[in-house]
Amino acid sequence: MTRLSFDKEAGIDLPAGALNGHLAGLGLRAEDLDASFDALNGVVSVRGCAPSQDMRERIVLCCGNVRGVAAVDDRMTVVMPSEVSRWRFVQPGETLARIALDLYRDASRAQHLRAANQPLIGDADTLAAGWLLRVPV
Repeated sequence: MTRLSFDKEAGIDLPAGALNGHLAGLGLRAEDLDASFDALNGVVSVRGCAPSQDMRERIVLCCGNVRGVAAVDDRMTVVMPSEVSRWRFVQPGETLARIALDLYRDASRAQHLRAANQPLIGDADTLAAGWLLRVPV
């Protein structure tokens, strides 16, 4: 099990009990996927068998970038394991280009970051401070 920390004050607002529906609505699928939220501690526990490491990370990302979530306990397994991404919190005023320049020394790699963080960021040019983003190796 891996626990990832998130900014409890950042992210989207979801009604209580809506997390599994939110994941399904984003097209994020895994066998026996179940995300349960412990509101008292601000922790989401996510279980299931993802088809790939990429899908696993996207599911964790979308569970954690929800207002009120302080951490995600990732209890998922993966059918096709691969390298694990790094993670990075968005700072106030940052853009994908700025982050790409900082991480890769190449602002044009912003599209690479955008693709790695779908469906979380969509086509937005602005990022919410406090979001946790995937940074592929």
